[in-house]
Amino acid sequence: MLPVYHINWLKARARRDRWREEVSLVRHEMLWTTLWFQYQKEIWETQALQSTEPGKEAYASKQVELWSDFTKKAGLMFQGKQMECI
Repeated sequence: MLPVYHINWLKARARRDRWREEVSLVRHEMLWTTLWFQYQKEIWETQALQSTEPGKEAYASKQVELWSDFTKKAGLMFQGKQMECI
């Protein structure tokens, strides 16, 4: 009967390890997502400053607003979830 318990224990430990890895990846993905939104916002800010045509400047300004909104929403949604421990 001992080998059965040992196998079950090994399976449970493997599931726990996979779960911990998945939690770690999701936390990193939350950070990467927020950083990606900030990066896109900065790109469009540069485009807005360098634009010489009013239409392009307006479009770039709209994109800055959009990416800024994404960054704020992601920050609110992920707040407190990135640093929680198992």
